[in-house]
Amino acid sequence: MERFLHLHGLSVGYPTRKVLENIELEIEKGEILTLIGPNGAGKSTLLKSISGQLPLLAGSVLMQGQDLAKCDAKERARKMAVVLTEAIRPEYMTCREVCAAGRYPYTGRMGILRREDEEAVDRAMARMKVEDLAERDFGAISDGQKQRVLVARALAQETPVLLMDEPTSYLDIRYRTELMETLRGLAAEGKTILMSLHEIDLALEVSDRLLCVKEGGEVFCGTPQEVLTGERIRDLFDMPAGMYEKLFKEKAGQAALTQQDHTFFANRSCKYFPCHKTEDTDNFNCLFCYCPLYAMGPDCGGSFRYTKKGVKDCTGCLVPHRRENYPVIMEKLRAFYRRGQGNMEPDIPAILETVNSAESLADCMHGITKPDAEMARLVRADLDSLAMPPGSLGQIETAAIRMASITGKRRPCAERRRIIVLCADNGLVEEGIGSAPQEVTAAQAVNMTFGLTGMSAIASARGDQVQVADIGIATPYHSDKVLPLKVREGTGNIVKGSAMTRAEAERAIRIGIGLARQASMDAVDIVGVGEMGIGNTTTSAAVISVLTGRSAEEVTGFGGGITEEAFRHKVKCVRTAITVNRPDPDDPVDILAKVGGLDLAAMCGVFLGCARYQIPVVIDGLISAAAALCAVRLCPDSKRYMFPSHQSADRGYAIAMDAIGMEAWFKLDMWLGEGSGCPMAFAVMEAACAVLSRMATFEKAGIDDSYLDKIREDRKQQGCDTICRREAKEENEERG
Repeated sequence: MERFLHLHGLSVGYPTRKVLENIELEIEKGEILTLIGPNGAGKSTLLKSISGQLPLLAGSVLMQGQDLAKCDAKERARKMAVVLTEAIRPEYMTCREVCAAGRYPYTGRMGILRREDEEAVDRAMARMKVEDLAERDFGAISDGQKQRVLVARALAQETPVLLMDEPTSYLDIRYRTELMETLRGLAAEGKTILMSLHEIDLALEVSDRLLCVKEGGEVFCGTPQEVLTGERIRDLFDMPAGMYEKLFKEKAGQAALTQQDHTFFANRSCKYFPCHKTEDTDNFNCLFCYCPLYAMGPDCGGSFRYTKKGVKDCTGCLVPHRRENYPVIMEKLRAFYRRGQGNMEPDIPAILETVNSAESLADCMHGITKPDAEMARLVRADLDSLAMPPGSLGQIETAAIRMASITGKRRPCAERRRIIVLCADNGLVEEGIGSAPQEVTAAQAVNMTFGLTGMSAIASARGDQVQVADIGIATPYHSDKVLPLKVREGTGNIVKGSAMTRAEAERAIRIGIGLARQASMDAVDIVGVGEMGIGNTTTSAAVISVLTGRSAEEVTGFGGGITEEAFRHKVKCVRTAITVNRPDPDDPVDILAKVGGLDLAAMCGVFLGCARYQIPVVIDGLISAAAALCAVRLCPDSKRYMFPSHQSADRGYAIAMDAIGMEAWFKLDMWLGEGSGCPMAFAVMEAACAVLSRMATFEKAGIDDSYLDKIREDRKQQGCDTICRREAKEENEERG
C-alpha cells in the first residue's frame, strides 16, 4: 500500500500546555484511521493541528513527502477537507451555497463557480442525500441536517484527505450508518480519512486502524483486532473489568472472530436488504450484500459459481465474510480500485439502459462544442511558471493543455482510463482475405475480458479498464463480461453488396455514442478505442480509400499477416467492393454501411460520443484511425478531442492520420490492433496530468527565473501567433 500521509515527530497543544508529543505515524492512501479516547485526551487538538488550524509545537505533517506547513491556504484546502464539531452560523445562505463553499479553493477571486464546480456540488449533495435541502436556509434546518450538509461541503472540496471531528454528532442511527457506509466507499476509491469517534462499535467496524489517545499523552495505534484482543479499550477508558467484559467480550473472543458476521459487511443501500431468501436464487444471492469483493468477479479470491443467468452465487463462500479477514480484504479492495478497476464485472443491465437511451447521431453532433480556449491559455501560463525551461516537455505540455481545455479542468486527471473494444465479424472473410478463421473474433473477445490478449495484458499491467462489446460477432460464444450489443451477426460480403443497411450503421454509431455516455457517467478520465474483427483491415482500407480518394493499392496493407498472393487478392477485393457499392464519398454513414463494418461504425460513434461528453479519446492503429476519420468528416470539431498513439505499420494508417491532420506519438512497428497502442498514449497523458498537479513552480523551488524572461516573452508571442494561425486555418477548412 502507498504511504501517503506522514506525521513526523509531531507535538501538538497550546503555548502553555503540550497535549500530545513525538507522534510518528505513517497513514496509507485509502486508509480510515479513527481516533478514539476519553474526552479531553487531545483528539480534536490533534486533528486541528494536522489541518493547520492550530500551529504545530514540533514536527511536521507530510503528504507524499511535501510539508503541508509550506503550502498556502488555498493549496492546503485542495489537499485536506475538514469537518469540525464547532457550529457554524453563515448568514442568509442556502444549504447549496454552504456546500458550494467547498469549491472556493478552485475558483478565482470572484468565487464564480464553473460547470465542473456545480457538478462537484451536485455529486456531493447526492452522496450525502441532502439534495432536498438545497434551497433551504442553512440556519433553519436541524443540527443533524446541518452536519450532513457540512460533510457534503467537505466532499465537494474533492481532496485526497478528509479530516472529521466526531462526524456522527447530531446524526440519528440511520444517518450514522449511512455515513459510515459512505466513508467506506470513499476509502475504497482512494480517499484517506482521519476522524474521531465516540461510538466504539462504529469505530471498530469502519476503521482500518485505531489511534488510541489516552489522557496524559499516551498514544497507541493498531488494527481493531489488536485493540480489542489487547484490551486497549478497557485501559483507554479506565473501564472496570466487568463493564469491558459486558461490552466487548463477544467481539474480542476468538469464537466471534471465526464465525461469519454478515452485519460487518452489510450493504444497506441494496434495495433488497436485509435478505434475498424470498427471491429466486438464480437472480439473487444473499451474500453479495455483505461482501465488498463481490464486484471483483473471479479476482475476489473466494469460492463461488455463476448461475444460469450470469449472477455470482457466493452461498458456499466463507473466507471473505469473517471479521479477522477485514484488513486483508480492505487492502485488496483498495489496491483493486487504485489499479483502475480493470477487470470489474460490467453492470450489463445499466449499460444496456444507457446505450438504448443514447442520443441520435444528429443530436450528438449538434451537442459537440469546441474545447475551452481560455482554459488552454491559463494552463499554458501555469506550465510556463514551472521550474523547467519553457516548452522543454514538448508534446507532454501540449497534451496537458489540450486535456485541460477538453475537460474544463485546470488540473485534469488521468486516473480512470478505459479502452472500449468493439467486436464484429465481416462477411468478406469468405473471400479468403484473412490469415485467421472467423471464430478468432469471438475467442479473442472473450480472452480480452480475462486479460489474455496482447492489448488486455498491457492494460491489466497498467491498471487500465477494458470494456468489450459485441456489436456483430457471427460465431457462438459464452461470456458474462462481453456486452451484448449485437446489431446483427456479422456484415454482408462487401465484394458482393452492402455490408449492412444505413439504419444498421446508424444503430451501431448510436451504440458507440451510448458507450461514451456510459464512460462519462462512470467518471472515466480518458477513453481509448480498440476493435476485434477478422477482416477489418480490408474494410478499413475501403473506407479510407473512399474518404481520401486514394487508390486501393495505396491504402491496403498486409493486415494481420498474409502472403504476397493473398495481399494482391485483398487489394482486388477493396477495389471491387468500392466499384460494386459506389459509396458516396461525402457521406461517411453511407460509406460505413456499404463498405465498412459494424465495429468501424460503433468506433466512429465512440469518437463522436467522447467529443459530445468532453472526454479525451485516443486513436489506436489502422482501424481506429479509419473510424476517427469518419467521425471527423461527420463533425470536424470531434478532432479536437482526439489524441494519437502509435504509428501503425499498415500503410493506410499514415494516409488516414494525414487526412485527420494528426501525427503519431510513437513509432514502435506495431500492427496488432485491439487498442494495444492506447495504454502507451495513456502513459503520456498521465505524465501531462502529473506535471500540472505535482511539479513545483520556480517560486516553490526557490529558483530566481528572471533569466528566462526574454525567452519566455519571445516564446509567448510566437506561441500566441501560432495558436491564432492554426485556429484560423482550421476554421477556414471547416467552412470549405
